[in-house]
Amino acid sequence: MFKIRYKIITGFMILGIMLVISGLISIYELTKLGNQVNRLLMDNYRSIDFSKQMNYNLGLQERAILLSIQGDKGKANSLFSNAVSIFNENLLKASNNLTIPGEAGTVDSIAIAFSLFKTKAEGFINEPSPNVSEYLTEVNPALQMVRSKVEELLTLNQQNLNQTVAVLEKSPYRTILPGLIIVITSVIFTIIFNYMISYYLLSPIGKITKGIQNFTKYRRQYEVTIETRDEMYELNESVKDLILTKSIQKKAE
Repeated sequence: MFKIRYKIITGFMILGIMLVISGLISIYELTKLGNQVNRLLMDNYRSIDFSKQMNYNLGLQERAILLSIQGDKGKANSLFSNAVSIFNENLLKASNNLTIPGEAGTVDSIAIAFSLFKTKAEGFINEPSPNVSEYLTEVNPALQMVRSKVEELLTLNQQNLNQTVAVLEKSPYRTILPGLIIVITSVIFTIIFNYMISYYLLSPIGKITKGIQNFTKYRRQYEVTIETRDEMYELNESVKDLILTKSIQKKAE
């Protein structure tokens, strides 16, 4: 036999559990959104940084080529070799950080263009007497091709970064959803809980009260039935016994 207090406690427990579940959903959504945005931002920032490093080292390689024109072969080779090594490191890092559509193809095009430029630049630097005309017609166009591909990678990641910002602008709508779930859940279970209070407590009390009033005022037979087997049922049975006893005593008089 379920007591009324147990039913009330059960109602509070159900409401509490649903609120906890809704809260956990809210935390999960916020954490998921935060991790997603953080990952997108970090991936874009890394790719942008790799692109800038490659551009910087292309500038060093260009400087090395100009040094070779001036006749400083040793310094030119050393500077060019170091710049190429760092460029390749950043190119490798960019190839391992492919996160957006089109990025893989752009990185591959950088690798192809740089391979062609490197071959021409090394041959130019090691020539006995490199001249400006050859640099302008052969080496520099290859260098500019690499630069344009690196800029393409940089632009691609900057555009995706703007899209991430757009996601952040829309994020409040995603964070509202868990709040709405909490509100809707609270309303639903408050209605259910109020129904339980009305069904198990208020309605039986009203029936018993009306039955007693009909008996005392209009001498009508007390015929109240309580379906639940709880304190209200016991109270109703006690009222029946009391009325029966009172009726017997009155007949005896």
